[in-house]
Amino acid sequence: MPRKSAPIGEEFLELRHRLAEWRKDHSRRTPLPNDVWTAAVELARRHGVYRTARSLPIDYVNLRKRVNGAAPPTTVARPEFVEVLMAPAQPAACIEVLRVPMAGAVDLQKLFRAWRNSGQ
Repeated sequence: MPRKSAPIGEEFLELRHRLAEWRKDHSRRTPLPNDVWTAAVELARRHGVYRTARSLPIDYVNLRKRVNGAAPPTTVARPEFVEVLMAPAQPAACIEVLRVPMAGAVDLQKLFRAWRNSGQ
């Protein structure tokens, strides 16, 4: 039984046309421009890698790698300590300042109390 092909959406047609125009002026082995890959990755995230690669047509494996690798790496913010020296008359005195990234809900009062009580 033959497969039914899903209709190609307007966004696929626009990128397909752009890609065809670009391919007219470039040799077969020339890498695709980044803006084409970026648009293809966005389409693949919404409609699937297979459908996007098949509809445009572009390399499925390369598109899959870009979709899987395109997610921004999750990094853990580490606290940074800065030492600020006081007046020369008190060489042993210093202030430690903790930089806290505000990525989520932070109870500043609780944080300040913990910081204030840590010196006791």
